[in-house]
Amino acid sequence: MLKATCIVGSARANGSCNYLVDSVIRGMQESGIETKKYCIGEMKIQYCCGQKKCYTDGKCVYNDDVKQIVKDMIESDIVVMAAPSYWAGVPGQLKVFFDRCTPYGDTDPNLKKTKKGIAIAVRAGVREAENELILDSIDHYFGHMAIETVEKISVCQTDSLEDLLTKHQDKIEEAY
Repeated sequence: MLKATCIVGSARANGSCNYLVDSVIRGMQESGIETKKYCIGEMKIQYCCGQKKCYTDGKCVYNDDVKQIVKDMIESDIVVMAAPSYWAGVPGQLKVFFDRCTPYGDTDPNLKKTKKGIAIAVRAGVREAENELILDSIDHYFGHMAIETVEKISVCQTDSLEDLLTKHQDKIEEAY
């Protein structure tokens, strides 16, 4: 059975990013794919302390939720990640998660299994270029984690879940 790990990279677990990830999950579950979802804003994740011990021993000095999320990602065939735009970038919580994945990424010689990735970006404004920065950040992270980005979904003019539901049924269907 295929497995997917889905990550809502938002501080809020009930907004547009979460709704889109849930749409992806519904489609996957109907296809028989086993899914797990994490909302980064609800997880216990320490900031990287920058001591670089992980460069030599492949282990992080912290024992928090990052280890479980990464374990599930490594065991998955598909990784879905959605992020809202915070000043044309990923939210700080998601960036902290990215930083903490150094010992689990391509610096680990045991990282072999290539996974498929879906990147989703949501923003209130109209400029698609700002969502591209977010999608590129997720794609960059995926690259270091042996995840091949196979789909990118960009949603603009969405300041609330209500905006998503009333203006972007096409994007919800695309995610599904």
